[in-house]
Amino acid sequence: MILALDTCLTGGGVALADGGRVLAQVLLEPGPGFSRRLLPAIEQVLAQAGASRNDLAGLAVTIGPGFFTGLRVALATAQGLALGLNLPVAAFSSLRLLAANAPAGSRTIWALADARRGLLYAARFEQDGETLLRREPDMAISPELLLPRLEPPALLLGPGARLLGPGALAPGLELAPPQCDLPSPGLLALMGQRRLEKGQGVPAHQLRPRYCRPSDAEVRFGLPLDDYRLVR
Repeated sequence: MILALDTCLTGGGVALADGGRVLAQVLLEPGPGFSRRLLPAIEQVLAQAGASRNDLAGLAVTIGPGFFTGLRVALATAQGLALGLNLPVAAFSSLRLLAANAPAGSRTIWALADARRGLLYAARFEQDGETLLRREPDMAISPELLLPRLEPPALLLGPGARLLGPGALAPGLELAPPQCDLPSPGLLALMGQRRLEKGQGVPAHQLRPRYCRPSDAEVRFGLPLDDYRLVR
């Protein structure tokens, strides 16, 4: 059984998968307090599936980019569970999870999320059926610099796509249906299961958050930003 945790963006959730199917899923409503709500959600999905923590074979977690406090909640929880239970972890970009939520097809996909401070998180993928090939790394970028990069035809997906507005989009750029804007913890669990079956998990101590932009404190105090991909 694979337990999936996601609290990177506005909403989040927990899911449990086994044998290529989702056994249980709990969605977390947008808002503060992921740190108070995540552990009860984990116990809820385990109870729904009639399972315990000792039944877990691995974890899947999103590591960002996203809202700083939120992404750290799921990441720290996954690290704690993985260390305590000696489990491997499949770590995923929150933007890859968004892109994987797109309707099946063959096209270019831009996964977009709100990075605040007038920026968007963005990444470009090529979709071929159920296969996603990354073409751009996760980045934080202003809408003004992003728009010229959006070459049609392409599907724009995620909550950040709504911030652009349809009037700003060139012909051939399509907005995905709103239901695609919310990451699926069940899908994350299935993605994690496939990755862990290939032996591509990582130990808990190697997990690192992917911020893509500096925090307000780092901007204020001028700390080094070498680890960030901020496109100005």
